[in-house]
Amino acid sequence: FALQGWMPNAAADDVRDLAQRNELAVTMEPPGEDEDPPTLLHNPERVAGAEGCVTFYITPGYHTWDPTAIVFFSFSLFFAMIISDAGYGMFMAVVLAIAWRKFGEYEAGPRIRNLLVGIVSATIIYGVMVGSYFGLEPVAGSPLDWLRVRIGGTPMLDNQNAMMVIAVAIGVAHLSLANLMSAFHTRRNLRWLGHLGWAMLMIGAFLIGSAMMAKIELLHTIGVGLASAGGISILLFSSDRPLLTFSPKTHALRLVDGVMQATNLSKAFGDVLSYLRLFALGLASAKLAITFNDLAGSIYEKGGIGILLALVILLVGHGINFLLCLMGGVVHGLRLN
Repeated sequence: FALQGWMPNAAADDVRDLAQRNELAVTMEPPGEDEDPPTLLHNPERVAGAEGCVTFYITPGYHTWDPTAIVFFSFSLFFAMIISDAGYGMFMAVVLAIAWRKFGEYEAGPRIRNLLVGIVSATIIYGVMVGSYFGLEPVAGSPLDWLRVRIGGTPMLDNQNAMMVIAVAIGVAHLSLANLMSAFHTRRNLRWLGHLGWAMLMIGAFLIGSAMMAKIELLHTIGVGLASAGGISILLFSSDRPLLTFSPKTHALRLVDGVMQATNLSKAFGDVLSYLRLFALGLASAKLAITFNDLAGSIYEKGGIGILLALVILLVGHGINFLLCLMGGVVHGLRLN
């Protein structure tokens, strides 16, 4: 009888030893382009915790690329922007410190712990940048106030136009990186120019929009050039049909395939704008925390039992807001990735 199957490269020596001990013949060969072997993700221990985030939706195909390392950093950033509070980040750090040894008791624990360290660190750093500590702003002139990032003299979260531009810029960078990685992994096929074209088109369109807002003519010129070159690449290299052929029909069908890519323009536009949720959810969590603080403060001023009620409002209110932030950070952070 004969047995055929798949194995990772790391198991090759073990299979050879098994065959030698049992006097079996064994043949090993790499998978062909037309075959669909199962995918075994293998990443450095420091970022391997994000493998669960990747496979939560779908396991990457064998012939595509593994985005785990990118997802490790982008998910941490997205989560931090949705939380937008250093106080919540510090609370998460305390919980993580308490459960630190517990994570080391099972095999996947250290990987998940590394991911949580990245998430907590990003949340605290971003919270300090926006200057929010359980909905409270740092005292003016204090060291924490100096660490706040201001855009045009206004704290980040209060400058809505700037934050929307930042969120869109993150979306363009994230999606362009995905297309560049796809271009790299299809570099043996001319379709890589099509993937490159989408990255150029999105970056060019963003530069055109930024130039219109900032009134920078050079930025506009660069953006038009990039977007035009990207559009031409998409038109000419988005087909699997052979390019080196004398058949007019094949070339015509290649152009039709390229023209059909225009239907994806609205999808690309919507995908980029979906990153606005990073700012919107962060602003919502910050405003909700401020609302609970103001409500508790007004009751606290009445004294007596009002002090107890204020404490209850703070605990329950921030508890609800924190849980909503966690849910939003996980759901929307993963969805964007």
